[in-house]
Amino acid sequence: MLVSACPGRPASAHVRRLLAALVAAAGVYALPMSGSATASGLVVTPWPSTHPGLSYFKLTGRPGVATPAGSIALQNRTGRRMRVAIAPVAGETLSTLGSSYAPAGPRPRGPTRWVRPGLRATTLAPGARAIVPVTVAIPSAARPGDYLSGVSIEELGQRPQRVKRGRVSIASVSRYVIGVETTLPGRRRPLIRFTGATVRRQPAGVSFALIARNPGNVILQGVHGEARITRSGHLVVAQRIEPGTFVAHTRIAYPVNAFRESPAAGTRYRVTAWMRYRGGIARLNTTVTFGHQMAVVQQQYGGPPATSGGTTWWKVAGFIAIAAYALLTTGLLLRRRQRASRSPVGS
Repeated sequence: MLVSACPGRPASAHVRRLLAALVAAAGVYALPMSGSATASGLVVTPWPSTHPGLSYFKLTGRPGVATPAGSIALQNRTGRRMRVAIAPVAGETLSTLGSSYAPAGPRPRGPTRWVRPGLRATTLAPGARAIVPVTVAIPSAARPGDYLSGVSIEELGQRPQRVKRGRVSIASVSRYVIGVETTLPGRRRPLIRFTGATVRRQPAGVSFALIARNPGNVILQGVHGEARITRSGHLVVAQRIEPGTFVAHTRIAYPVNAFRESPAAGTRYRVTAWMRYRGGIARLNTTVTFGHQMAVVQQQYGGPPATSGGTTWWKVAGFIAIAAYALLTTGLLLRRRQRASRSPVGS
């Protein structure tokens, strides 16, 4: 399952099942709910300093001040010793909108560096508990806005849980992430921008991606819209963008699938979309081309031969090169003949 203790509007059951399948297939960590035990037997419970009813930390801070966010209780409900790793992680936006978290890295960046758990690792004896305080140390140069990070808690040395689905064997381990939403007072600037679109051939079929980012300083909830893909004026697919959360300072590639398409190389598509949020609306109107490389991939998946509907640029370039070589050779031969005819006999 893909579940986390994080801010934002919960996804629909269909979206949760889809995300669970995608994350499991990719081998990404699962994110159990706080306050519940996973297969590893570790129980994690957040105790926020403010908003005690929340399952994540939500606080208002000030630049240059270290603010207590709360604490995290860890409990080992197994009969063995348990080694637990604790690390700050960056907040992200799911491709289909919604808040998520990156894997733990060796060097936190940006607002992730503000999150300071009291422990980075601990060993829990059977049945033992530990309390981990969490502080958010905001630098003096921090600007107003909403910032999302998290605290990752993971038992080390887990045995992957393996599940067979058809011909695919899925291995997964468990990880908790407790969200840390920090708000710095000041001017709010909600903003979403589309930056382009792409088309690719996936194993299931043709898939488009709408590239968008949130360069503003507000975590936007209830973002929704619509996307339309056309080819030569004919509708290929129309898809609603279901309401979701777009985390500030992040970007997404929103998927729009057209699995029934089997285009030839060089096929052009018109991509239009809009995304409404509290404070404005973002619009996209662009074209994308299904290139020869994608056509080759499509052929490998059992699609039509990777041929192009017209003369490709490399064919034109090759013809020009051959013609230039022929002209050059002809000119050299003519010069040699002229020189030979002008030379005296017997010289």
